[in-house]
Amino acid sequence: MKSVLRRFAVSTMAVLGTMVSAAPFALADVTTRYGELQAVLDAINDPDPLMRLAQLEEILKKGDATEVQLAIRTAFQVDDPNVRSLALRAHFASFRTFIISAELPEEIQKVFDGSDQEAIREWSNNDLVEMLRQQGFQFSMLSEYPASDALEFQVKARNENPSESSQKNFIGTGNIRGGLINIVTSVSFSGIPRNCSFEFIEYDALTLVGMGTCNINDGFQFPVRLHLFDNDKPPVQN
Repeated sequence: MKSVLRRFAVSTMAVLGTMVSAAPFALADVTTRYGELQAVLDAINDPDPLMRLAQLEEILKKGDATEVQLAIRTAFQVDDPNVRSLALRAHFASFRTFIISAELPEEIQKVFDGSDQEAIREWSNNDLVEMLRQQGFQFSMLSEYPASDALEFQVKARNENPSESSQKNFIGTGNIRGGLINIVTSVSFSGIPRNCSFEFIEYDALTLVGMGTCNINDGFQFPVRLHLFDNDKPPVQN
């Protein structure tokens, strides 16, 4: 029995010794990685605009997934249109589908929230209001981006039938300028294609915001949002 206990004690001490000896190496690895990630933040926040642009290019070329995502998220919060544009092109090039969220203008929404039944009926018969309702206030898009350094890409609305292979016939276009996006494409409403355009001109944290329009009777501009990261995106409406 004593020999068994001695063997157990020796084994336990050996395991503990291995754990203790390995701990400094693990801590060193974490410290090194922390320094690498902190260097990414420092690079994107460099006070020299040319230096932060050059360093963002190098981070993207290096291709470390964690560093790239950290750099892109940080770049979207930097008040520098060149850095934002580069980050947006690199990030948007990975998109194959994206969703543009729409809402009614404040003055029209107030009508629906109010008690004036005649005004509510009038706006309920508006073609664009009906179109937005049919879309679930979401425009689901397919995209084809030629390269991460390109300024233009192709898009197509897929609300009508997302499963159709014909949806891959891109007929719309988009472009990125200075960290902002313009998209023009055809969207079907009651079987009739309607040209719609979306212009994203401001940032709200990690979301692009702007205005949309469609060539439809009694149309109007309506607010739109494009969420840049999955955890910020709205659920897809069926």
